[in-house]
Amino acid sequence: METRVSPEKPTPVSDETLALRLLEGDESAGDELARRHCGALVRYLQRLVHSDHLAEELHQQTWISALEHLDRFDPSSSAGGFKAWLYRIATNKAHDHWRARGREKNATEGLKLITEQTAPEAGHRMEGVEAEAKLRAAIEMLPDNQKEILLLRYYSNLKFVEIAQMLGCPLNTALGRVHKAMIRLRELLAEPAGAESRTP
Repeated sequence: METRVSPEKPTPVSDETLALRLLEGDESAGDELARRHCGALVRYLQRLVHSDHLAEELHQQTWISALEHLDRFDPSSSAGGFKAWLYRIATNKAHDHWRARGREKNATEGLKLITEQTAPEAGHRMEGVEAEAKLRAAIEMLPDNQKEILLLRYYSNLKFVEIAQMLGCPLNTALGRVHKAMIRLRELLAEPAGAESRTP
C-alpha cells in the first residue's frame, strides 16, 4: 500500500525579513506586516487608552512613525524583533499623548489644531476662519496623490485602511503619502502670510 506524503507547508517569512524587504521597496511586504499586526495592535492600544477612537488615531500614528524610521530597525539588536519594536513605538505614542494632554489640556496636533477651533470669542472665531483658509490654500499646493488622501481622511473621516482600499493602493503607501503631506503642510503653515505665493 502506497504511503502518501503530505507536502510540507512553506515556512512563513519572518517579520524581520519582511521589514528589510519593505525597506528595499517591496510594498507587498508592508501589506503583509500590516495584515499580521494591525488587529492585535489596535486591541492593545484600546486596552492601553480605553478609547476606540484614540486607539485608532494612535495606531495610525504608530505605522506612520514605523515607516518613517524603518531604516533604524536592526533585527540583530532589537529585542523581541519587529513586533516588539512596533509595540514600543505604539506605547511611546500613547505616552506622548498623555504628556501633551497634561501640559495643555486643549492642545491637539496636526490639522486638528486648525480645523477644530471652537473658541467662543468673535476674534478667536475670525482667527479660526483665517487659519482654515490658509490650510485650504496649503493643501491645494500639495501633489495630487497627497492632497487626495488628506481630503479623504480629514473631511470624509475615513480610516486609512478604507482610503487605501478605495484608492487601490497598499496601506503603507497611503500612510507614507499622508506623512509626507503633513511634513509639507507644517512647512507651509509656518510660513508668514503671503509667503506661499513665493514658493516655487
